[in-house]
Amino acid sequence: MTHREIKTYTFTESAGNENMFILKKIEDIYRTENGEPDVPHRHDYYTIIFFEKGEGTHFVDFTEYKIENNTIYFILPGQMHQIILAAEPKGWVLIFTEEFLISNSIPDKLINDIYLFNDYGMSPPLPINESQISVYLSIINQIEMFSNLENYKIEAIGSLVKLFLIQSNNHCSLHKLNNPQFIETTNHLLRSFKALLNKYYVTKHKVTDYADMLAVTSDYLNKTVKSITGKSAKEHIQSKLIVEAKRSLLFTSLSSKELSYELGFDESAHFNNFFKKSTGLTPTEFRSTIRLS
Repeated sequence: MTHREIKTYTFTESAGNENMFILKKIEDIYRTENGEPDVPHRHDYYTIIFFEKGEGTHFVDFTEYKIENNTIYFILPGQMHQIILAAEPKGWVLIFTEEFLISNSIPDKLINDIYLFNDYGMSPPLPINESQISVYLSIINQIEMFSNLENYKIEAIGSLVKLFLIQSNNHCSLHKLNNPQFIETTNHLLRSFKALLNKYYVTKHKVTDYADMLAVTSDYLNKTVKSITGKSAKEHIQSKLIVEAKRSLLFTSLSSKELSYELGFDESAHFNNFFKKSTGLTPTEFRSTIRLS
C-alpha cells in the first residue's frame, strides 16, 4: 500500500469532543471492536500504547514487533501501524495533539529522542522491568484522576505526561547503552537532515539548502526521507516552521508581521498564506482559538 492509500485518523475521530488529550484502556478498545484486528492506518496525533499484558503482533511502518507484557510503544503522527491481538490485553493508550505539547511547554527533545517517538525507520517498544512498573502506573492513575478536574485539567495532565516522558527518556537511555544494534539500525542521512533542520530552519526553507549541506541531490533527500517517515524533506521543513510558529503565537505577543520575519519569511503575506494553507487558520485566528480552548 502507498502512503496515500492508508487512512489517517484525526484526533476528533478518535477522541470525540476531547480537546487535546485522552486516556483510554486498551481492554475497552478491544471489547468495542469485538477483538477484531484493525487495518493498517495512521493518526494525525501522538500515541503512547502501554501494554501491561498483551499477546500478539504490532506492525509499525512495515516492521513487525511481538507484543509482550510490560512494554510501551511511542507512535508519531503519520506513522503507519497495526495491532493484531491474540487475546484480550490490559493496559493504556494515551493520545494527544501537537497543540497539547505546545500548550504544556513539553520540549522537542522529549519527543524527538532517538528511542522514544521515532521516525527514523525503527520503532521498537520500550521494555519496562518489574521495578519500574509501579512508577508508570502511578503516573497513569494520576492522569486518570486529574481527568475529572473542572479547572486546569489540561495543565495538570500536561505535567504528568511530561513526567511520563521524562521517566521513559531516562529509562530508555539506559536501555540504549545495552542495545548496540540500535545504532546500526538508524538512518544517518535522516538524522543529519533533522539535526540541520533544527539548527537552520529560520534561514533555510528549501530542500536544496539541506541537500547541498548533505552532499546529495534534492530528489534523493526527499525520496529517502519519505521512504522512512512517510513525509518528504519538504514536508518536514514545513512542519518545523508551523510548530515554531504555533509556539510563538501561543507564548509570545509577536504580531504576525514580526513573527514572519522571525521565521525567515521576506513578506508577512507569504507567512500568513503559508500558515493558513497548513492549518486552515490565519495566525491571528490560531492564537485566539488556542488561548480560548
